[in-house]
Amino acid sequence: MGTCMFVASGLNFDVDAYFPGSPFKGKIATVFRKGQIPPRDNPQKIARPDSGFVHMVSATQEPHLQFQIGPALEFLSRNRKEFERLKRVGVDNMLLDFGMEEQQTIERAQYLPPELLKAMSRFHMGLIFSTVRIPSG
Repeated sequence: MGTCMFVASGLNFDVDAYFPGSPFKGKIATVFRKGQIPPRDNPQKIARPDSGFVHMVSATQEPHLQFQIGPALEFLSRNRKEFERLKRVGVDNMLLDFGMEEQQTIERAQYLPPELLKAMSRFHMGLIFSTVRIPSG
């Protein structure tokens, strides 16, 4: 299984005021707000310094990154103006998070084509690779 998620956050971003006119509101996976205490991997109960959201760009049953590249490029092209708007309304950080199911292989190389890197760099967008373990059964 593979996913591509878009994450936008900012120290002074009012995520609730942003959503009424947002093209992303239909596929929001998570919304987080400044001051909330994230439940996972946070034993010291540190509050979030920022507000933002996670939007699902694509999901597939295929475990290889190559199946996420096309949808990611289309998403970046389709939302150019919205990325600029996000910066104007307080978003400091944007990134794509490519999630892949953990495999039992020793090595698993993934290729990022230059056109994806170029499109992401236009918006100073970061990149994360996440692996998830899906329980069998």
